[in-house]
Formats: sequence, structure tokens, C-alpha cells
Amino acid sequence: MKARKYIWQRSIIIQVIFWSISFFVLFRIFTKDYNNGVVDFIYTLLFHIPLFIVVFINFKLINKWIRCQKYYSYFLGSMLLVLLGIVIHFVVFNYLSTLLFPGYYFISMFSMIEIAQYLIAYIIISLLIQLSKNWFDLQESQIQLEKENQQVQLKSLKAQLNPHFLFNSLNNIYSISNLSDSRAKEYIIKLSDALRYMLYRTQDDKVLLSEELEYIQNYIELEKLRLESDAELTLNISNLPDNNYIAPLILLPIIENTFKHCSKDPVKINITIAVKNKTLILNCQNTVENQSIHSGTKGGIGLSNVRKRLELIYQNDYSWTIKEEDNQYKSILQVNL
Repeated sequence: MKARKYIWQRSIIIQVIFWSISFFVLFRIFTKDYNNGVVDFIYTLLFHIPLFIVVFINFKLINKWIRCQKYYSYFLGSMLLVLLGIVIHFVVFNYLSTLLFPGYYFISMFSMIEIAQYLIAYIIISLLIQLSKNWFDLQESQIQLEKENQQVQLKSLKAQLNPHFLFNSLNNIYSISNLSDSRAKEYIIKLSDALRYMLYRTQDDKVLLSEELEYIQNYIELEKLRLESDAELTLNISNLPDNNYIAPLILLPIIENTFKHCSKDPVKINITIAVKNKTLILNCQNTVENQSIHSGTKGGIGLSNVRKRLELIYQNDYSWTIKEEDNQYKSILQVNL
């Protein structure tokens, strides 16, 4: 609704500018002296009546035939418009002028050929203006459609994240349910905080980096539940300035992938998060088996979906490198905040 109102307002503005310029130019052409008197003003006004009618009808013909690529029909219609404009011109000066301005006497100063030249010029100018306007409207519609598609894709990707995290976390808490009640309660609170964050904060386009990292820390604590006691897990978060923002849930899949595909013997995971010169750097490393299994196609949202989100949100403002060597898997993400 707002887009239609904006297009309508812009059309009105274009029309006002066009006819204001037209009136000023023709007024100067028709002026016989430098006094620019009332007679010249009225004559210019009368001269514009057929021009206005022809241009108005021409816009209708453009929308009816040019958009449907019926160029021959539009050409014939334009020729008929020129004839109609000539008829209206003489009607205005021979009959209407005396009715509108009984105290003045006006006659047309131009021949039929000269009037036709004016009419053809205005038809061509209005055609170019309308075609330009249609092109800009099309571009705006495409941009708006792309934005809407991006929002749909982002919502879809987020929807895939949340149930996966909930499912895994509940399984992990279930695994310790036979231990002390205090430990189970502690992790239920962490899960509750994580769910609250996903429900109420991830609807925003950007969230505070500190909130996102708090959510990630809760996630890592819940993931620890399924690791063996001799697992080596290091989390290092440093150099975090205040008031930095990031797209929600953009880091989680990479960290989740680190836990999911880490080798069981030995389990070695190292996660480093830092900000340098307004650039967030996430470095995840973990041990892997001899064969690569980080294809991103097994379970979860997959690494391909992570890259889709990055491309939709950050476009050229990120870099992501993945490499595997010496049974070590490294995933390094850099995002300009």
C-alpha cells in the first residue's frame, strides 16, 4: 500500500514539473515583447489545453499497447492523436476562448503543420518520460521482490536452526537426568535462556554481538554434556568493543558443525572469537577422522545454507575459508561488522 502511494505521489510530482517547464518555455516563445502581459499568459494557457489532453491520452495508449508490445497499434493511435489534437486546438481558439475569456479575442497563430509538430514533439517526450518511469518502477519492484525473497529465505533458515538446537539440547539434558538434580536444573536454565533468545531476539535483523556470544556460550555448555571427560575444549573470546551488532544465529552453524563432526578419539576442539578493526574473526578447529566428513550435507542446516545466509546478509563484507590438513579441520570466518 505504501509503495503504491509513493508511486502515485512521484507521478504527480513528475507531471507538475513537466507542465511547469512546458508552460514557462512556451510562454517565452509566445511572448511578443518583454512585458509578458496577461494576453501572452492566457494564450499560453489555451495552447496547453490540446497538449494536455493529447499527452493524457498518450499515457493511456502507452500503458495499453506499449506494455503489450503492440507497437503498430500504438503508432496508428499516435497519428490519430495528432489529428485529434489539431481539431481540439482550433476548437479551443475559435470557440472555447471566447466563452472562457469574453473580454479578449484570440486566434491561432500557427498552421496545421506547425501544430502537428508541437503535438508530435509532446507525444514523443511523454513517451520517453513514461518509458523511463516504467523502467524505474520495474527496477524498484525487482529490488523490493529481492528483499522480500531474502526475508523469506532468512526466516526459513532460522526455522531450520531452532528445532535442531532444541532437539539436541533436550537429548543432552536427558543424558544427565540420572545425575544430581542441581546439575540438570543448571542446564535447563541455560536451555531456557537460549530458547528465550531465539524466540525474542532473532526476529531482528541485527543483534548485539555480546548477546549473540552469550547465546553461543550457553550452546557450548550444553554441547559439553555429550563430550567425554577427557575431551579437550577451548573457548577464547577477546577484544569485544561495546555496541557491535551482528546478524543473529550466523555463527552458530559453524560452531555446531565443529562439535558434530569432531573425531571421538581424541576430541580436541578450539574456538576463538575476536574483533579486530571492526572485523569479527571466528576460528574453529577440531580433530577429524582420516576421511573428510565436513561436506555440510549430513543433518542440520548444512554449510551450504550458512553460506546462503552470509551472502544474503553480508554479500561482499565477509570471507570464509575452510581447510583440512593433518587430521585438523579449520573453519575461519571474517565478517565486517
